[in-house]
Parts: sequence; C-alpha cells; structure tokens
Amino acid sequence: MPTTSRAAVSPVSPVHGRLALVGIGAAVLIATDLHLRLSAQISPIWQTLSEYVYGRLGDHSAARLFTVMCLALALGSLALLAGLVKARRSPAVVILLGGWCAGLTICATVPVDPHGEARSFDGQLHNAAALTAFLALPTAAWLLTRRGGRSCPWEPRRTTIRWLAVASFASVAVVLGGFVFTLVTGPAQQEVTLGLFERLLFTVDLALLLTMVRPLVAASRR
Repeated sequence: MPTTSRAAVSPVSPVHGRLALVGIGAAVLIATDLHLRLSAQISPIWQTLSEYVYGRLGDHSAARLFTVMCLALALGSLALLAGLVKARRSPAVVILLGGWCAGLTICATVPVDPHGEARSFDGQLHNAAALTAFLALPTAAWLLTRRGGRSCPWEPRRTTIRWLAVASFASVAVVLGGFVFTLVTGPAQQEVTLGLFERLLFTVDLALLLTMVRPLVAASRR
C-alpha cells in the first residue's frame, strides 16, 4: 500500500528547483542594478525595460548586462521547465513555458527600437517575442493548476498561482493597450506610463515563477 501511494505522487526534482532559483535570483539582482545605476538615463515610469540596452555605464553600453539578465531568467525558467517535464505535467504547459523561454531569448539578442524612432523589423520582432512570452507564462501557470488531485505538488498553491496569472493577464492588457495608444498617437502624445506598468508586469511574473518553482524546492524538505 505505501508503494502505491508513492507511485501516485508526481516525481519532482529539487535540483531543477534550485537551478531555477539561481537563474531567477540572478535576473532580479541585475534588474535592480540596472534600475539603480541607469535611473537618470532611462525613466522607470515612461520607458520600458528593453530600453536599458541604450543605457551607458561609464564608457560601456548596458546592453550586455541587459542580455545577461534576460538569459539568466530564460535559463532559470528552462530549469523550471525541465522540472515540470520530470513531474510529468501537461505537454501544453511545457510548450507554453518553452514559448516564454524562447521569447526571453529573442528579447535578449534582438534589441527594441530606440525610443521615438521609426519601427524596424528587429524592433517589431522584439515586441512580438515579448508579447508572446508575457502571454505564454500566465497561460502555462493557469493550465499547470488544473485540478489534478492531492498528488499534484502544485495543488496546494493553486489559488495563489491562478490569482497571479490573472494579475499577469491584466497587466499585459494594460501594457498592450498603452503600446497601441502610443503607436497610434506617437511618442509625443504618450499619456500611459508604459514603463511603470511593464515593471509591474515583470514583478508579477517573477512572483508567478517563484510560486511555480516552490513545489520543486519544497520536495527536498520531505
């Protein structure tokens, strides 16, 4: 009987959970550093996170640091994805989280258009990748918490994960609406604090990732 009970519980990987925390933690530290050191150059209220690539840290561009931040978050998310695969979660969840990782990777390597300048192919690709990533993560989180019984490691955090997913969707809607408004009216008429709402979205998504990772890490304490 005990053997059957253990078999019913989805296998989880504490190693993947710890790797995910390292990646997410590194991204948070770099993001904080960029905010503190570039606050005089990049407005956290009006300008997006992606525009840190045009900041200057002394004689050097901040682009490399922004790239490392995105890649660290992508690698941390990839570790979470590997943990979900081992836990035999839905293929749809794995694919969507893979979309989040891919979107982050594109954002890391393809720069956004400079503020107020004409749209380019690379800039549009960056925006499309960011939108894909920001939609894929909360969708993956929502599907991850479909009722799977007491054996599902994510079941105890179902309500928290779903509320964060809803908050993420709402933030995406505000950011997307502000982006479309700015696109139609032009940067000179910008009235939506796009940078502030994107940072809110980024914070919500970090909280969502950490909540999704927690069951993997908690497994090591059992």
